[in-house]
Amino acid sequence: MKIQKALSTVCAFVMSAVLLPQVLFVPECAEVSAAESGPVSYYGQLQASGNRIIGSSYSEPVQVKGMSFFWSNWQGQYWNSGTVDRMVNEFKCEILRCSLGVDDQGSIYSGGDVGALRSVMDAAIAKDIYVIVDWHSHGAHNNPNAAKSFFSEIARDYGQYDNVIFELYNEPTQVSWSTVKGYAEQVIPEIRKYSDNLILVGTPTWSQDVDQAAYDPINDSNVAYVLHFYAGTHGGDLRGKGDAALNKNVAVFVSEWGTVNADGDGSVNVGSSEQWLSWMDSNKLSWCNWAISSKAEGSSIFGGDGSSLTEAGNYLKKILNAHAETAVWRTVPKSGTDPDPQTTEPDPQTQNRERLALSGSGSTVLEAESYTSMSGVELEDCAQGGKNVGYIESGDWMSYSISVPQAMKYELTLDAASESGGGQIAFSCGGNTLGTLNIPATGGWQNWQQFKVTLELPAGDSDLKLYAQQGGFNVDRITFTAAGSQASGGDINRDGNVSAADAVMLQKWLLGAGNLTDPEAADLNGDHKINAVDLTLLKRRLLRQ
Repeated sequence: MKIQKALSTVCAFVMSAVLLPQVLFVPECAEVSAAESGPVSYYGQLQASGNRIIGSSYSEPVQVKGMSFFWSNWQGQYWNSGTVDRMVNEFKCEILRCSLGVDDQGSIYSGGDVGALRSVMDAAIAKDIYVIVDWHSHGAHNNPNAAKSFFSEIARDYGQYDNVIFELYNEPTQVSWSTVKGYAEQVIPEIRKYSDNLILVGTPTWSQDVDQAAYDPINDSNVAYVLHFYAGTHGGDLRGKGDAALNKNVAVFVSEWGTVNADGDGSVNVGSSEQWLSWMDSNKLSWCNWAISSKAEGSSIFGGDGSSLTEAGNYLKKILNAHAETAVWRTVPKSGTDPDPQTTEPDPQTQNRERLALSGSGSTVLEAESYTSMSGVELEDCAQGGKNVGYIESGDWMSYSISVPQAMKYELTLDAASESGGGQIAFSCGGNTLGTLNIPATGGWQNWQQFKVTLELPAGDSDLKLYAQQGGFNVDRITFTAAGSQASGGDINRDGNVSAADAVMLQKWLLGAGNLTDPEAADLNGDHKINAVDLTLLKRRLLRQ
């Protein structure tokens, strides 16, 4: 596994000596560090793995979503850290694409654009998101030397950061794949002198013929092939080309797509866009939408005043914010890690509290204020009687000592209240995350409603921790209801045993390469979804066995 580059301030010379010994001398030192925790710290360097992209710190398929800047030479007013901040904070972007304007002969249109590019890259690294360096040309193959010189310099200065992705050719037009491949095979070695990061290669016919590339891939282990589409023009036929490429077991990356027509104009085609979004989600394809721009055309997300949102802008903000609610890096801490290590000393008033013994059948009630340790929360009078835990902010937590007769599933019912906005809780035992629960707004701090989550609790004595990944709610009581005897989830192949064979079946299904004999048994955390969280829980259960 590579060093987490986004958190490093080590210069390129040192990194070359440690990670890339073939480099003998690097004259410059790029020192940018992440000021925030984002997807890069969670997933690590993105890597092509068969027809999926995974992370160096996360071996499951990774899908990140974001926006593409417009051509730097025409909408340069947005190429700054302020735009990066807005894209991350308001739009919830996990990736940004920097479309450096280059003509068909390999000349960068504006002399100051490379400086602006570096500013955006620095800001993206500080935000801990991914950033694509896009040689935004329709004729890059006409001058491979210009691309070699540019990417050599950028890879030298930024190739040590997991954040950075190199896109060698925006949209080849009516040229053969062999021509594009020959160009890429000249540029890639310049990058590989300094970096083994993910490389994207455009495909013929404005990056639509991704199937052609799949039949004759480049001999490099960390390359993905680019597919572009515009929902107002393109439909099932183009998705068929994408399917053909995936079936050839190559990685595909949608570095540019639009909600409108292929000329960048027109109204948002919601129906077609939803079909494309569903297809990309089902195949775990990462994407960037076109474009961060106020140009008078339908694809621009900003209006003529340069700030207000257009129809496309509002639509993309909605899509990206919805993705943020379920993105793994935001909702599930890494396997084997505690979402917030317990560093606060226990409250002296709680040190003598007895461990709560859960029933192997029936229900057991736990008052939320009976925690054995906590950080940040306060108690207040409760309309339901007694006290409740309140003033819960992001990062606060409570821990409860419990005893479980045998490893089994419990349905937890939380009495919770939130005046507005709600929040999210992560549940963990011994540093292992068991599941999460969203708390929506209930209309008042004492307007109590019940919310349920199913967790598989380990046998014996342990500390159950409730960690506020997003604050803004109160908790009164927690009811544990045994879901049955020994937990039966996990026997996905119905052979009567929970074994490595079940984990293999689930992993293949997540990668789109197999079926589940018993889908219900694959939902190990009982959240009515089957995803990487269930695979992680199954692996942990097998390790305990």
